[in-house]
Amino acid sequence: MFEKYDLPKKAAELARSLIILYAMLFLGEWITRLIPLGIPGSIIGLLLLFLGLTTRIIKVQWIFFGAGLLIRYMAVLFVPVSVGIMKYSDLLVSQAKALVIPNVVSSLTTLIVVGLVGDYLFSLNSFKKLRKKVIKKRLKEQP
Repeated sequence: MFEKYDLPKKAAELARSLIILYAMLFLGEWITRLIPLGIPGSIIGLLLLFLGLTTRIIKVQWIFFGAGLLIRYMAVLFVPVSVGIMKYSDLLVSQAKALVIPNVVSSLTTLIVVGLVGDYLFSLNSFKKLRKKVIKKRLKEQP
C-alpha cells in the first residue's frame, strides 16, 4: 500500500511545511503582542507568509504539502464554530440589528470602493492603449 510513497520523505516534508506555517503564525502573534496594532496576529502572520512567498524567501514547495492538508480538512475545523453559533443562537438573534447593519454597510462600502478603483484602473489601461494606437496611426501618416 505504501510502496509508492517514501514515508520518511513525506513526513519530513509535512513537518517542514507545518513548521513554516506555524512559525509565521507565532511570529504574527509575537508582533501583535509587541506592537498593539489592532490587527490580529494571524492576519499579520498571513501577511508575513505572503511577503516571504512573494520575495521568494519561502518557496511554495516548502509549504504546499502542509497547506494542502490543512485545506483538505478545513471543514472539520468549522465544527466548533458551528456548535458555538447553535449554542448562542438566542443571543445572536437578540443582537441581529447590531450584527447585520454594520456587515451590510461595510460590504456595500467595500463593493463600491473596489468597483470605483477597478473602473479607474481600467480607464487608465484603456487610455494607454488608445493613446498608443493614435501615436502609431500618426507615425504611419507622416511622410
